[in-house]
Amino acid sequence: MTKTPTDRQIAQQYESGLQDVDSLIAPLIELSRESSSLVLGYGPSEDQVRENMIPYFHVSGTPGDQSPVRVLIVGGWVGTETITPYVAARVLAALESRLQIVAGIDITAYPVANLDAHREGTYLTNEQAWQGAKCWDDSPLSYIHTLENELKRYDYDLVILLRENVRAQEADVEAWLVEDEQKEVLGEALKRYSEAGNFRWRANPVRPLYARSFTPVPGAERQPAEIIVALPGARDPKDQAEEGLGLVLSLAHAIREARTKQRL
Repeated sequence: MTKTPTDRQIAQQYESGLQDVDSLIAPLIELSRESSSLVLGYGPSEDQVRENMIPYFHVSGTPGDQSPVRVLIVGGWVGTETITPYVAARVLAALESRLQIVAGIDITAYPVANLDAHREGTYLTNEQAWQGAKCWDDSPLSYIHTLENELKRYDYDLVILLRENVRAQEADVEAWLVEDEQKEVLGEALKRYSEAGNFRWRANPVRPLYARSFTPVPGAERQPAEIIVALPGARDPKDQAEEGLGLVLSLAHAIREARTKQRL
């Protein structure tokens, strides 16, 4: 992963113990003020107070001849995670600094989806544990509504949920693929990636290891592929950031190439 001033600042914050989302994304917010390709936004909250809104970032690569490949990255689904916001922030910094690698690709990332639990430092808040934290299940929780609205805002091709597998030495991926074309294109990409290093993956397992969060999207003409990435928590955080970036690029590039060839 190429070192940029923003990337170094994010890494320094994390290594110094400043692992809350406000500290981790502060360098990205500063970068967004100068960048024409990195946009900062906030998911609406019930009270419309900015500090209660969930921050997200959008990176647009150079437009191509085809419609852009739309990717949604979600970190911090539970409040005790620190590595997934870190990985999401570093991935954003890397993509913004090398826009040529995301030509024809639009990426939206929520470094911390579950802002309330994150700030409480708990896995889930009491209300979340009681209500249940699933999309499309008439949840009363505001952060669930934010992600549901995001999934309706664009026709996403790919949704990537980052989570941490604390004791694992290798990444582990569950791929929920609906269409035959998705299974072929993304299955090939995951196979190539797994052959290059320590990496395990399974497509549409009979019994998921992690509760599915985002699909199927009600009323959608096409369902996005949903990829659940368990980062190797026993490895160095920098290695986990490299793993996250490699997976995002491999899968997004596979969709872009297939779209160019009218395979997907």
